[in-house]
Amino acid sequence: MNPLRRFWQGRAPRERTMLARGAVVLVLMALYFGAWEPLRDSRDAWRARVATANADLAWMRAVAPQIAAQAPAQDGAARDTRSLLARADASAREAGLGGALLRVEPVAQGQVRVHFEDVGFDALMRWLESLSSRHGTRVGELRAQRAAGVGRVDALLSLEESAR
Repeated sequence: MNPLRRFWQGRAPRERTMLARGAVVLVLMALYFGAWEPLRDSRDAWRARVATANADLAWMRAVAPQIAAQAPAQDGAARDTRSLLARADASAREAGLGGALLRVEPVAQGQVRVHFEDVGFDALMRWLESLSSRHGTRVGELRAQRAAGVGRVDALLSLEESAR
């Protein structure tokens, strides 16, 4: 016979009732502390997150008109009316790449091809990032070949004006 069954059979009816009630209480406590309490805590945490997000959203909506009012003034100041060819040439020289700049030639309306020889790759990437962020210029094609020296490349770039 099973030891648990033997134990149960050896108890008096009053003890069995007490043990059964104790087992029910233990199961209910396990359900409460193992499932209900974590779910309730999680719900409270999500409510706090939603309240914080709503406060952030209200702040953003309150500040949005001020930012929108300032944006056109900043955008107008950064706008450069020169052609892409002139911008690419001037900005490369400003970035210190003038010695490596071989030529800038027009390809089509709003497109130029730029040739560099023995240029520092990091400096070239900084120049491209600056050109992109300040003037909205996109790189259509980039071909780079290792040149003599560490971090030096010969590069051919195709630059395009992005629509503003």
